Amino acid sequence: MRNGQDICWHCCNQNRIDRKCPPECRYSLQETDNFQIKTNADSIQEYNDLLKKQMEKWILTPQDIFDGKIPLEMSETEEGKKQIKDFLNQFQVSSSIPLSYLIDRLLLDDLKVDAQKENYEEIAEKYLNKIIEQDWEGTISFLSGKSNKYKDNYIKRISLNKIIKKLTCHELISSALSQDKKQALVYFELNSKYDMTIVLKETEKNWKITAKFFGKPEIFNGENEANQQVAILLSKNELSKAFELLGKYSAIYVDSADLQYYLGLYYMFSKKEEKAEIHLLNSIEIDPDFVEAKGLYATVLLHKQQMEKAKSLYIEVIQSNPKDIKSLNNLASIYIEEGDKDKARKLLERCLKIDPNFEYAKKNMEKI
Repeated sequence: MRNGQDICWHCCNQNRIDRKCPPECRYSLQETDNFQIKTNADSIQEYNDLLKKQMEKWILTPQDIFDGKIPLEMSETEEGKKQIKDFLNQFQVSSSIPLSYLIDRLLLDDLKVDAQKENYEEIAEKYLNKIIEQDWEGTISFLSGKSNKYKDNYIKRISLNKIIKKLTCHELISSALSQDKKQALVYFELNSKYDMTIVLKETEKNWKITAKFFGKPEIFNGENEANQQVAILLSKNELSKAFELLGKYSAIYVDSADLQYYLGLYYMFSKKEEKAEIHLLNSIEIDPDFVEAKGLYATVLLHKQQMEKAKSLYIEVIQSNPKDIKSLNNLASIYIEEGDKDKARKLLERCLKIDPNFEYAKKNMEKI
């Protein structure tokens, strides 16, 4: 109902506390049989804000448990503080409850509170704050599996994004957890204009960001469908249609290693290797374990006579996929150029054992 009225969750929370919202709304406060209250919230931030507003109301209202005294006035004396602490110490309070707010408002300095672990919403907000500061290197610590090897490419890619580089403010709208509670989506409005969803996963120590995309959380699973559509068009050699979709989808799923790989593939088909190189490097930077992207990027480097870089990548590809005959053959070609025929022969023998009819490997063996 609040969505139909365009009420933000800040205003919604105030209406809930004042009991002004209609009872049929799923966000209204509902009393249960055991005198507790239940409601719905779309994010941890919204829930914490609701609890703080409820605490504030409790602080300023005469309480029967204190013989009609107001907790805020009681906190002005040591005796009153002791009464409040004795009351609060009766309860086992969850670490997710922002009890520190109550402690600060009533000056209950010696009341013990368990330290709260940073949640996924706080991590996502800190990441966006680093972007606002344009501290590009500072954003890296929030990311999952980001290799220092491709750090410069990451910084270049993110800082050149037209929306990201102009970010000045953000508002958290909602968040959601996966069923196993290991993955989270946090949805923001950027600059009061753009939708962005940040994807996080829980590690042993903390929550880490795995990706972000421009749009609402509902389109999270759309990336797979986008990849399939592009792959089908490329396989049919319908390059112009594939390029049109790639432009559209890569602007949404900005951290998609697959879409960057398909862009690289498109430019390879179009004989534009310089542009292919940019997108293939993006793909590997986003996913350092993307074997196909590494193999194709190494081939581009091979064509540019950047032998050492190409050789290093082919070795990585073969370690991940020992039966990749193209990489085995291309690495053998490099060793032939370097005059290391023994290494080349061993690789070609492995290659031809997998596929005895692989022409390129047969020709390289003839060269030896």
